[in-house]
Amino acid sequence: MKIVSSVILILITTGCATSDMVRMGDNYTIFKEGGTPALGQEFRLSRLKAKALVEAQSKCSEYNSNVMILKETETEMSIGVFARYELTFKCK
Repeated sequence: MKIVSSVILILITTGCATSDMVRMGDNYTIFKEGGTPALGQEFRLSRLKAKALVEAQSKCSEYNSNVMILKETETEMSIGVFARYELTFKCK
């Protein structure tokens, strides 16, 4: 029982999906990282990318502007590596 509890605790603390938005000058960067599918967290790169683009559009709509993508970085999910997507954009 202790082993099962320890494994569940490790999965919960290490398998969390993350999302952050940072503003630097006129540019914004959104960073999304997938999580553990067993815990119902998003793990597909395509969905992380779609969510980041929706967040970018939402941010730019606050200024009645459109998203201008400056840089994209993608990392596919593999053994021991969660899918990651980074989007740098500005509102024009």
